[in-house]
Amino acid sequence: MQAAEPAAPAGSAAVGARAAQASAGEPATTTLDSVVEGWKAALSQERGFENWAKAIWNSYPLGPGTHGWIVLLYNEGKEVGYMVVHAAENGGYRLTEYGSGDSPLFSYATLYRSLVQQELIPRNASLAGFINDKSIDKQRLYYHALSALWKIGIGEMTYFLDAKTGELLPLTAEPTAETATDAPQATQPDGAVDERLLPTFDPYDRMPWIEGKPLHIGSLPELKAALNSHPRLTYVAELYHGGVTVPLAVTGYRKTGTNEPYLVLDQLGPRYIPLQDALAKGGFYP
Repeated sequence: MQAAEPAAPAGSAAVGARAAQASAGEPATTTLDSVVEGWKAALSQERGFENWAKAIWNSYPLGPGTHGWIVLLYNEGKEVGYMVVHAAENGGYRLTEYGSGDSPLFSYATLYRSLVQQELIPRNASLAGFINDKSIDKQRLYYHALSALWKIGIGEMTYFLDAKTGELLPLTAEPTAETATDAPQATQPDGAVDERLLPTFDPYDRMPWIEGKPLHIGSLPELKAALNSHPRLTYVAELYHGGVTVPLAVTGYRKTGTNEPYLVLDQLGPRYIPLQDALAKGGFYP
């Protein structure tokens, strides 16, 4: 069930407002709603997503011209996960990425905490007040799963923050050289599941990317073989022309039916991102 526009209680992570669905080319809301509901119902049957079954959700557009949306899910007033959805070229919608946990992608609560910690907004500002403050420009930019960021305008200054962690990024302009997400095929909610999930770990315990070399992995079968030999793989992406290094624990993979496979990474909770995107943007270190 889609949430009506909620009030934003101070100190609550369950905050969000239904964005106006007025971006150019946006499909009919009822169609998007039914697809999201289908994915939500299917994923709620999986381990770690049980609290999605009775969750409500809000959707927000992802930047101009992307034909994409972030869907944030709430259960009993708390954030419990997210989906990134794009219109597919063959009609329908693609589930570009998704994840569970209380720190979803493009969380207002995470953004608010980070801006307070960076002293970019007053500490006495409430979360609700921040969300409703129209003098602060808040734009969601999604280029691909490893490049999702907030563009925040405060006065004459512009800041870029990671959409998952809230980390302030060393950027002075939008990363226009990044490749936009390609969404060729619609995602089907059912089919046989090929999945392996592994415990998470701290990639900074060994930091294998400092002196090591990445494994040759170019497909799901090669990823499976690598995980059989090295159950603790670290995925490392060099983003924004090498300005940001992101090491993440690989915690598995998932493929459903004929859909594209997802790589499962741990970043403040599990993130299921397209394996092909990950292969193009980074490497795997044993």
